[in-house]
Amino acid sequence: MKSSAEIRGLKIISINEGKQISTVKDIIINSEDGSLAFFVIDQPSDYFGARLIAYADILGLGDYALIINDSTVVQDVAHNDLAVELLKKDVKVVSSQVLTTRGCLIGQVKEILFDETTGIIAACEVVDPQGKCSEFKCDHVITYGKEIILIDDNPPSSGKQAKELIKLERNKALEASEPSSGKESPALSEKELLKKKIEQFGKSESLLKTAENSGTIIYPEDFNVFEQRQLQFLLGKTLNNDIQLENGTVLKAGEQITGENLSGVKNRSTLMQLTAHVVK
Repeated sequence: MKSSAEIRGLKIISINEGKQISTVKDIIINSEDGSLAFFVIDQPSDYFGARLIAYADILGLGDYALIINDSTVVQDVAHNDLAVELLKKDVKVVSSQVLTTRGCLIGQVKEILFDETTGIIAACEVVDPQGKCSEFKCDHVITYGKEIILIDDNPPSSGKQAKELIKLERNKALEASEPSSGKESPALSEKELLKKKIEQFGKSESLLKTAENSGTIIYPEDFNVFEQRQLQFLLGKTLNNDIQLENGTVLKAGEQITGENLSGVKNRSTLMQLTAHVVK
């Protein structure tokens, strides 16, 4: 595996031209599949705009250099729609908070590790709220967001049971889909099924509207379904440290958190503080 820090600064060598054409300045990550999509190359001047090389166009990614066939694979960012889209999303992964589907905070990503042969994010180095550093595999990541990475902390067991569960969910998804024009619908991957289930869960009224059993929490409009679920998880819990909210209210350590308190949470940084200091 190779870290993002090891990739930045690598020499870019052209085989056909027999020379170094540049170095790797930065990387662009595809958040949809958790992969290394592009290498941004260093250049003497930004006059002509940023330039990049697609991961699919490289021949090798080693300890000393990134190998390409020739400089014709170098592209302008402005002429690559996917690169522009990914730059707008600005998903870095490093510094993101890692949350589980049960609402537990694992920690903050310190570094990401790629499989050099596939470009897929294989693992992340994470620092937990107590400052302890550890590594976790990214097999069960559901979503790579701009600020939050969501992982499934209760994945299906391996073997026959898991295969039967995946097959059952696929059949349900296919039956629920609209009939196509004579073409067979492609089978859904396990990750796509998880996303589909979460999207359906997010549309449920019990989560998105202010209900009586939610403790009358008023959710910020830009909070997604996972962040809303995290606020619900905090309801009735206590903290081990005082936290000040944006409206000036201070949640005291040991006091039970109410829906009115949580309605004062307006940004994600405050949500992360509460999650980090909640008494388990």
